[in-house]
Amino acid sequence: MILRPNQVAFGTAVWPRVERVTIDRLAARTVREWSDDGPNLVFADVPERLVRARVWQSLDQTTLGAPLPGALAEVRIELSPGADEGRRLVRFDAVVESVTHEVSQSRTVRVISLLAVSDAGDEDPITITDAS
Repeated sequence: MILRPNQVAFGTAVWPRVERVTIDRLAARTVREWSDDGPNLVFADVPERLVRARVWQSLDQTTLGAPLPGALAEVRIELSPGADEGRRLVRFDAVVESVTHEVSQSRTVRVISLLAVSDAGDEDPITITDAS
């Protein structure tokens, strides 16, 4: 979880007022096997995975543009973990899965769900580097 990132960009669009970003790793398909020796699982594997990122963006009455589901671009998240740590850059290519809104009496939040895409199926789509 990244709280209050310095900047979040999707392609050339910089998303203002991002409160947090979460990156979750999920099993898209799980293989499970049991033996005839008893009721307990004897083998498990996850041959297909998803990396889903969600961006929470605080909105005001002038925030109109939102990405469309299916849009593909590089996501860049700049953050400063603390005074004793340097700035970091999280990058990944992603497809917009959904854009939803949560409205309460005091505020409105846009939640953008993204699926990270790898250049090669055996490479992690998320890269984290120093932002020098």
